[in-house]
Amino acid sequence: MRKWRAWGCLPLLFLVMSNRSHAQLEFPEDKVKWKFTVEQEGDEATIIGTITMVEHWHIYAANLPEGAFAIPTTIDLKKSSDFKAVGGVIEPKPIFEHDDLADEDLYYHSRTIKMKRKIKILGEKDFVLTGTFGFQTCDDTHCLPPHKADFKVNIKGATASIQEENIEDTFVTMTEDEAKDKDGQIFVKVKGTWHVVPEGNSSAFYKKFLMLGGKDE
Repeated sequence: MRKWRAWGCLPLLFLVMSNRSHAQLEFPEDKVKWKFTVEQEGDEATIIGTITMVEHWHIYAANLPEGAFAIPTTIDLKKSSDFKAVGGVIEPKPIFEHDDLADEDLYYHSRTIKMKRKIKILGEKDFVLTGTFGFQTCDDTHCLPPHKADFKVNIKGATASIQEENIEDTFVTMTEDEAKDKDGQIFVKVKGTWHVVPEGNSSAFYKKFLMLGGKDE
């Protein structure tokens, strides 16, 4: 009888231990909050991440020195024919600290900061830009696992006149109706407007597609 009662207490013991263990769990999204917005002027837009860390917690800088062991904060934009990225992550000057124990220079951010990515819009239609925000957060004693979260922002298409005024400045080669920019992106000109050739299509095929009434992807 005593043996049965002893075994009968085990589920309760496991429940208490489980509750204690759960209470000690820490999640990156509890220490770091983020919100993504966009500022746009014509065919140029800036994706802005407003990132807030709770007191005593931080994230590492996006632009770390070569050879750094820390995990950099990232803002990755999903590739699309609707836009092209201009440069990398723009961030405020990070806090610098030398870790004597690890003999490593640390560059990090705390409290509330803004990180940015710039893009150039390549079409007239509105679209949704999708991206991924990645970071690792730490306090003075430990780090939580790296975390990634998807985000979306709405982008307005650029007018044809704005595209014509600026897009040719990005070309490194150009003929009457075909061009290529420094990133290797191919463009074709149909009815007076430049169009991005989607990956996997030839310029000749896409030009004919547009001339027959097809729409940009």
